[in-house]
Amino acid sequence: LKFPVTEIFSFDGYLLLKDTIDVTSGWNIVGSLSYPVDVSTITSNPPGLVTSEFVGFENGYVSSDSIQPGKAYWVKVSGNGQLILSTNPLLNASNRIRIVPTSELPPTPPDVEPNTNNPTIPNEFVLEQNYPNPFNPTTNFGLRIADFGLVTLKVFNVLGVEVATVFNETMEPGVYNMRWDASTLPSGLYFYKLTAGSFTDVKKLVLMK
Repeated sequence: LKFPVTEIFSFDGYLLLKDTIDVTSGWNIVGSLSYPVDVSTITSNPPGLVTSEFVGFENGYVSSDSIQPGKAYWVKVSGNGQLILSTNPLLNASNRIRIVPTSELPPTPPDVEPNTNNPTIPNEFVLEQNYPNPFNPTTNFGLRIADFGLVTLKVFNVLGVEVATVFNETMEPGVYNMRWDASTLPSGLYFYKLTAGSFTDVKKLVLMK
């Protein structure tokens, strides 16, 4: 929607706490609820639909680990069905979608020329939520690297003690997916931290044996 910048518009409505969205195989645009929704809690009908990461637009496509109110996101789905967004998600993990990052980008947004040289180079650093989560004993880390340089991904326990270095190497700009095997570690809550130049980000993951 486009409005004159000098005018103010008011809309009345009710809080939207749950929504079921019909999707088809391929790229779809999905909307949002009245509160943020973690994409790892989204369920599907039929259960376990495989999707890409959810991609928003902020001066370019950016992967997101949550659905924010008032925004829309592209997501690629493996088959026809329904995505179920809820602020009170079901605890049954078998009904949740399976997010598998892909280097493929959504359709070109309006008034933006496609980058035919390298369409997969991100315009910012992003650390994705690991998948699956909880996991046993392997999980995947998706990340987007925006500049050439040293990239480090480390895992820490709840006491802040480093328990693993997933990788520590110089990387070129691009979209990456790293698999990690935690079979030597006990069940519990952990944190993983990405460091790339001045960029750092930390997220939680749960090992459940």
